[in-house]
Amino acid sequence: KGRMHEGRRNKAKRGDLLNHPPLGYVRGTDGDYHLDPDEQAQRVVRLICDAFEQQGSLHGLLRYLVAHEIRLPIRPHKGGNRGQLEWHRPNRMTWQNVLHHPIYAGAYRWGYRKIDPRKQQPGRPNTGKTVTRPESCEVFIKDRFPAYISWQRFEAIQQRLANNRSLAQAQGAAREG
Repeated sequence: KGRMHEGRRNKAKRGDLLNHPPLGYVRGTDGDYHLDPDEQAQRVVRLICDAFEQQGSLHGLLRYLVAHEIRLPIRPHKGGNRGQLEWHRPNRMTWQNVLHHPIYAGAYRWGYRKIDPRKQQPGRPNTGKTVTRPESCEVFIKDRFPAYISWQRFEAIQQRLANNRSLAQAQGAAREG
């Protein structure tokens, strides 16, 4: 088991440990991720970042996408339509994952969900997970993939998302008034 884990870690350090490609990417014949060949799918992913910066919040982004009838370019990784482009209704969780994922800025990360034994609850195996910043991950490689946005723009989006959180130390989303 230890050798298997070390093999995975070595593959991750090279930036070659890849699962299913995220929205807006496809796996090429070389086994690496490439931008989706469908130009409309690429435009939708770029529009997400632009619209988020314009709207200022995830809820505003979702309202914008629903109002303009913009659909998600999804390529299922199992089933009868495996790998075929499908257009789905927007949902909050998918856009949140897109905005938080550093691959859209061209970066590779591995080891970003560590398990903190102090936060684990007995009898509940999926508890205690902590999410770390991309730079603090066990493996972090900038410019590993083709990017939709620059790294500076990604960091600005992350800062905006952190400020919008409803925590005492966060500023919170802008309100009318």
